[in-house]
Parts: sequence; structure tokens; C-alpha cells
Amino acid sequence: MLKDRSLGEPDWLSECRRDAMVNFEELGFPTQHDEDWKYTNLTAVSTKEHVIAEVPNQKLAIDDINSVGFEEVDAHQVIFLNGRLIPELSCLEESSLEVGNLLNGQNNHLVLEHFAKQTDTVGNSLAALNTAFFGDGIFIHVPDRVIEKKPIHLVFVTIAEQVDQFTHPRTLLIAGQDSQATVIESFVGMGEEPYWTNTVTEIVAAENARIQHYKLQQEHVKAHHTGFLFVDQARNSNVTSHSLSFGGRLVRSDAHVRLGGEGCECTLNGLYAVMGDQHVDHHTTIEHAQPHCKSNQLYRGVLDGRSKGVFNGKIIVRQDAQQTDAVQSNKNLLLSRKAEINTKPQLEIDANDVRCTHGATIGQIDEEAVFYLRSRGIQSEEARSLLTYAFVADILENLQVDGWHEPLEEMLFDWVQQAQVE
Repeated sequence: MLKDRSLGEPDWLSECRRDAMVNFEELGFPTQHDEDWKYTNLTAVSTKEHVIAEVPNQKLAIDDINSVGFEEVDAHQVIFLNGRLIPELSCLEESSLEVGNLLNGQNNHLVLEHFAKQTDTVGNSLAALNTAFFGDGIFIHVPDRVIEKKPIHLVFVTIAEQVDQFTHPRTLLIAGQDSQATVIESFVGMGEEPYWTNTVTEIVAAENARIQHYKLQQEHVKAHHTGFLFVDQARNSNVTSHSLSFGGRLVRSDAHVRLGGEGCECTLNGLYAVMGDQHVDHHTTIEHAQPHCKSNQLYRGVLDGRSKGVFNGKIIVRQDAQQTDAVQSNKNLLLSRKAEINTKPQLEIDANDVRCTHGATIGQIDEEAVFYLRSRGIQSEEARSLLTYAFVADILENLQVDGWHEPLEEMLFDWVQQAQVE
């Protein structure tokens, strides 16, 4: 299977795939004996004989894409179906960006310089597996001093017509000096069979680059989703990443950020809303390697039914990273007595002139607030919906994509209504 993937590829890429596969075979799938996977059981993935997803018999139309809330988003749109780029549904109007199939740009000097350089294929077995098996990846280059106001929207659609198929989406975003861009990654499931999406995104931000990154996970309720974001920032760059998770049966989403130059700023925002027997796990690591850098992490979780959530956020401050300013907050709202959350903020500080704070809370809806709203003529279900929305409002208010607020608000309200019926 790996041999088929590497046919016709340059030697450096074939070697990269082989090395990654060796690493995966040595590491194997993560287990709950691994500290970082203590609360997430991957048996449902590791015990299956997965097959590479084929092009489905069901045709995909642009109306199918719009039906999941993207119609109002004015963006350069790139569509992938079962891991394959679909040019006829993609729309890349004239811009100063270089956007294309990662494999077609495999001899591009930027791809050679940056591909898999940020990804931990030695210690992260699933990132290694993605490196070994990714198909049509996407390469985005924002040249120096280019300010692209229109977002680039990558839509990864899975139509699962066979049991236990898998895809390995791959994104490489390189932002040049003094550049600005917004990239949205959306993962959507439309099939009926269980499947697995294992994705890797690499972002390289040069000096003074400004990047807004969004990940919207709307996988099918039977799907498994593992995703890994790797970010490397140069001097005075600013990267903000928003992770929004609504779908999937088992979801693991990791973010690894290295602030490698002075004056960097990084923001990680996350929202997860789960119900039934869904399981969602967010792990974040921000490494402050240089002085005068700032980071802010804000994650909110809403859990209902028998769902389980995990948040593990780590801030690492290296010895040279003096005058670091790092803040981390994770708050969770449990709508059911059977819902469960495990949250673990962590600090590793080797410098002495720093300001680092972290906190985590777990609570339920304030019944006094419900009573107050009911006394004002608001029905109980609507009151709970309003209070739930208020709990995550600061996450949604931080979103800066035109035309996206209303669909996401509707998505959240629909989720709350469904949770109350369950």
C-alpha cells in the first residue's frame, strides 16, 4: 500500500514516507498507558483493518457543501472528497497566493524546506502515519508582504460507503514576511458507515506574519477523528487558531506551537460541544523558546448525555524565554449528571522573569439564573439555551470570518435543542 503511494514521487518524499512508516511501526498506536492518552481509548481505531477511502459512487454537489452552513462564507474554496482534490467544485479566484496540490508542488523549494519539518513523526505515531499515507495534500504559500483579505476555505468531505475507510488530509501553510491570511479547515461527514480521518496541518509563520486559522469539525456521528496542528513562528509573528468541534464519535485534536522568535504572539481558542456517547480530547502545547512572547489559550466545553471530554493544556517556558506572558483557561459546562470531563492545565517554567497563569473550572447551569429568566416569561428550555450560549459566547465573538457567525450560532442552538431532547 505504501509502495503504491510513493510511485512516481521524488526520492526525498519516498524516503520521508518510508521513515515515517518505520517510526509508526516502532511506536504503534497510542494506548492508555501513554500519559498523553490516559483518558482516550483508541481501541475502536487500532483494532480495525482500515482501507484507503475510494472515490464514492455518490456524487458531491456544491449544494451539499452549502447545506452544512458554508453558503454565506465568501472565500477561496478548495474541496476534497475522500482525500482527493475535486477541482471542478473548487473555486480559486485570482489572488496573489500560491495554492495547489501538495504533491504537484513537491519539488517547490518551500515544500522541500518545510514539509514535515514541524511535524513530530518520531514521537507522534499518528502524525507519522499521516506522513506515510497522505494523498492529495494542499500547499498554500502567502508571499512576502501579501495581505489576502479573502479566506481560503479547505473543505474535507468524507462519504463513507464502505466500513472502516480512512483518509489522511495534509495541509502545509507557509506565510512569508509581513504577510496576512485566513485559512479555514472544515471536516464534514456525509456517509452512514464508520470511518477515520487522521489529519495533519503545518503552519510556518515568517517574521511579522499574521495568520488566522480555523478548524471546524463536523464529522459523522460514527466517525473517528484525530487531528494534529504544528505551528512554528518567527520573530514578531502572530498566529491565532480556533478549534470548533461538534461531530464525531471519538475526537482527538492536538495543537503544538513553537514561539521561535522574539515578540511572537499566539492565541488558541477552542469550543467543543458533545452529547450521547461522544468523546472529545483536546491537547495543547505552547513552547516559549524566545523572550518577550505572549500566548493565550481559551477553551470552553459543553457536555451532555454520557459524553466525555478531555482538556490537557501545557505551557513550556524555556530558560531564554524571559518576560514571557502566558495565560490559559479551560471552563466546562455539564448539562447531564452522567457527562464527564478531565481537565489538566500544566506549566513547565525554566525562566524566572515570567507571568504565567492557568485555571480550569467545571460547573452546571445556574438554576437561579434559569428561575430569573422564567420569571421574565422565558420558557425553561429557551432559558437553558440562552445560558449555554452565553457560556461560550466569548469563543464565538472572537471569530473574524464574515458570514460565519450566524450559521455557527444556529449550529450551537440546534445542538442545545437536540441535547435537551436526548
